[in-house]
Amino acid sequence: MVSLHAMSTSQPQPTKRSQNRRFKLVAVLLAVTVFFIVPEVLVRLFSSTDQSSYSAIKFGGDPNSPKLFVRDSELHWTLRKNAAVKFLGQTATTDERGFRIGRPRGAIDGSSQVLCIGDSTTFGWTVSDNGTFADLLESSLAKKQPDQHWIVHNTGVPGYSSHQMRQTAERWIPELKPQVVVICIGNNDAWPARVSDLAAQQGGFASGLVNVLGKSAFLSWAASLLRGKEEPENPIYFADDSVPRVSDDEMAANIEAVIAIAKQHSARVLMLGAPANLHFPPRNMNAEIDKHRALGDRISTEITKRHVDVATKLANDALEKDPSHVYLQWLRAMVTALAVDEEQGRVELERVFERHRYPDRARGTYRQRQQQVAEACEIPFADVNALFVANRGPEDARKLYVDWCHPTTAGHRIMAHQLLQWIAP
Repeated sequence: MVSLHAMSTSQPQPTKRSQNRRFKLVAVLLAVTVFFIVPEVLVRLFSSTDQSSYSAIKFGGDPNSPKLFVRDSELHWTLRKNAAVKFLGQTATTDERGFRIGRPRGAIDGSSQVLCIGDSTTFGWTVSDNGTFADLLESSLAKKQPDQHWIVHNTGVPGYSSHQMRQTAERWIPELKPQVVVICIGNNDAWPARVSDLAAQQGGFASGLVNVLGKSAFLSWAASLLRGKEEPENPIYFADDSVPRVSDDEMAANIEAVIAIAKQHSARVLMLGAPANLHFPPRNMNAEIDKHRALGDRISTEITKRHVDVATKLANDALEKDPSHVYLQWLRAMVTALAVDEEQGRVELERVFERHRYPDRARGTYRQRQQQVAEACEIPFADVNALFVANRGPEDARKLYVDWCHPTTAGHRIMAHQLLQWIAP
């Protein structure tokens, strides 16, 4: 029989090896506390710099961009919540979810909701809070159906691709359970990047670690000190080895996924094709355009004077010397569109932008793919460019754009009217 004394003396004693392990653990914890946790707390408490701001892209070149955009671990950037920031000449106001709003809202309980998801077009690039198609739609629905409390959420964020739109839908459709989902996306999908949006998301352990560390206020503060006044690298990548942020196949899959999520929550889906102003010259090739600016101005003058033959000869002669030049191809197509045959000119312009190495708006193939997805999924679809031509005619339709792809307030009004016809005919 073993005595209690024997049992007590037989208990294993701490070894030198285990003591060393404990010492190393304590040392590691102490180092993490001193060199990370304490600085993290101090930076969060006393730093005057907003470490949540997103500054990798200065949207529209506006210095207020970091005040409106914040970093997001999944979406990369999103709009700041409860903000009122002067941006691109207009005040951009957001609610507690980070959605752009045109007026204060009450509770959403018992309301009929529309969720508009997309990029800078949906956001309302250069238009007022009250000038977006989402806000104009809400006002129209309130007038047409005053007994039904309609809320139209504008979740559009400048720079978003269809990949980010899909993530936005996955985040908000299950929570808000809207009756209607409006898709308007595509002008950023073909933009050049080092890696596609999908590949960036599937970056593995290293990418995940960067996302986790990116949430640290201390590390962000330290990085800003090391960087100084230099801006972080813009993720848009102009080089021969660039790839589209989202391919047309991936875009189709993203749209199909959003439609599936919406239908799972009994929401109706409507789609506006990506607006693209083909009459705006190709971008991201400034040196080439500057080289031929005088020629472009002269061709424009000859078209205004109705000297079509002269304008055509000028464009043809330039193209003969450099037949692969995208800007010269665009000039020749513009002569056709403005002075010969608008429909044929549009076909020629579409071909030009298909050849453009660094597209800055939705290519025709992308917009056609959107329509194919809509038809296959049996949801209403409207080509925004066709809407503008139908409302203003070929000559004045281009005036409904402020630039290469963003509609004016008048353009947003036409888009809102089309949505109203679908929702409350």
